[in-house]
Amino acid sequence: MLAKDIEPIVKTLNSPEDTAELASKLAKILEKGDILLFTGEIGTGKTTFIQSLAKNLGVKELVTSPTFVIHTLRESGRLPLSHVDLYRLNNDNEVESIGFEEYYDTAITVIEWADRYSGFEPPYMELHFEYGAQETERIVSIFPNGGDWSKRLTNIF
Repeated sequence: MLAKDIEPIVKTLNSPEDTAELASKLAKILEKGDILLFTGEIGTGKTTFIQSLAKNLGVKELVTSPTFVIHTLRESGRLPLSHVDLYRLNNDNEVESIGFEEYYDTAITVIEWADRYSGFEPPYMELHFEYGAQETERIVSIFPNGGDWSKRLTNIF
């Protein structure tokens, strides 16, 4: 987790449908320039959540994890969606070399494996995914970090 000193909003997702519902709620409050950082182990639902988020933003293209291409930009939705995956990068210099920051002002930027980079500065919202007690259960901790994230999140929770 990146935002350790912030009190999270914790949600239990019992199914892929719950994940899609939370992504739908979040999509309604997103604005151009928003940065969402995703952390958590492999298989905890980060990409699934982003796929649902993209669908609710009206993205028409197939959204897959960009692990091998590192960055994709989808422009068919109500707002452009910049999707970054830092899994294959090893240090801050490698992350900085891909230049995804150029989309910060013009798109919604979602970054998987965000804990691989130490240079993120608020405002951003972190979503940390964990396995739950049941096989299909996931726990997501939402950390609003700076800006008006806390205020916007009260509109959906």
